[in-house]
Amino acid sequence: MFSFSTAFFASTLAAGILASPAAAPSALTKRNTPNSSGTNNGFFYQFWDDGSSGTTTYTNGPAGEYSVNWQNVGDFTAGKGWSQAEPRNISFSGSVNCGGNFYLAVYTWSTQGENYILEDYGTYNPCSGGTSKGSLYSDGSEYQVCLVDRGNNYLQNWSVRQNKRTSGTVTTANHYNYYQSQGMNHNPLSSAVYQIVSTEGYGSSGSADITVSEASPSTSSSASTTSSTSPATTSSSSGTGASQWGQCGGIGWNGPTTCVSPYTCQQINPYYYQCL
Repeated sequence: MFSFSTAFFASTLAAGILASPAAAPSALTKRNTPNSSGTNNGFFYQFWDDGSSGTTTYTNGPAGEYSVNWQNVGDFTAGKGWSQAEPRNISFSGSVNCGGNFYLAVYTWSTQGENYILEDYGTYNPCSGGTSKGSLYSDGSEYQVCLVDRGNNYLQNWSVRQNKRTSGTVTTANHYNYYQSQGMNHNPLSSAVYQIVSTEGYGSSGSADITVSEASPSTSSSASTTSSTSPATTSSSSGTGASQWGQCGGIGWNGPTTCVSPYTCQQINPYYYQCL
């Protein structure tokens, strides 16, 4: 194992004054070149700290495992995954211990923007400050989808899981296809520098230990290789179907295949049907 650590003590920290966690998201900066990145036990790893305050220690473990500890940080991201972003079925397991702000997400970064498939988070929902793009159902939960403009045309796509978890499998194609259907294509996978399961902390202290792997289609809860057999204009008056803007079919989909009335299930592309 080997680890990377950063230590920064800003004047505000020395004075005992820290920005409140609730204010931290507005202070997040555009990601620049990582403090450190490379390969470890067959996985790509990335560790970045904004250098504003506190200490962060990142440690690579065996295979896809990593751990990170942070104290009074401004902002950092760290994790393991792949140097090439693809529509993978990504499994993760572990724990996050943080009483304040953190994100646990399948994360891609490029100079054009970021994609966050957010599986667990602390006290701040990033979509509370974004533009709503509807919702989709994937891997056993509804996801709130939004677009956040960080300024200077640097944009973030967010899928925020409503049933939070620190273990499971993410069918990333469901999210990437939904972004495309909503015109959220400013950060295509072809331009992403990496794809990782990231732990991020900001204005907080905590620790995490996460193990990452790629799941085969047969082990993913939303990775069936057959398309939905529902007609492309199916609706339901019983209230059991997907709501407006929700996903209702497509290759790799095992969620609702009808829509609540008066909406109908319409094909956006072979991978994504939506209630419109």
